[in-house]
Amino acid sequence: MKLSREILRSEAEIAERVQQIGREITETYAGQEISVLGVLKGAFVFLADLTRQIRLPMEVGFVESVASRRSDSLTEIVFSTSLRFSASFRIEGMHLLLVEDILDTGVTLAYLCEQIQLYGPRSLRVCTLLDKPHRRKVDFSPDFVGFKVPDRHVVGYGLDYQGKYRNLPFLSYVE
Repeated sequence: MKLSREILRSEAEIAERVQQIGREITETYAGQEISVLGVLKGAFVFLADLTRQIRLPMEVGFVESVASRRSDSLTEIVFSTSLRFSASFRIEGMHLLLVEDILDTGVTLAYLCEQIQLYGPRSLRVCTLLDKPHRRKVDFSPDFVGFKVPDRHVVGYGLDYQGKYRNLPFLSYVE
């Protein structure tokens, strides 16, 4: 597969939308401290830019790659490591914002949210850069969305194809 010449979202469009989401999150949690949890690897660029736009006291943590594998009739959720956080990262009793790069079927993210709920956050909201609502297999809606995208493989701004294209400052497709 090769990179498309088509630009889905420019660097300027992304920056503007990230600022807007940062303001929305700041308003939603006004006057409160939050814990922000980024899902690696795809969300790292978005998370870095987003946290600089949120005007609240916060802690930032990461959960390593989460993936779903499908067999004939079953979807298995696989964490690259166990779901553990550093001792200083607080979830229990905190307002937790989970930041993801792309929401597709919703199976993986719904499962991750279920697991995080076991740690007792005061509240849990989800922010995703990209959303493919037409691909949803479970009833799951994010609280904050950057852009809705069509059913194509999106790359750039942290998203990859076989480890490549994460460094693009814009969003495009692979063909």
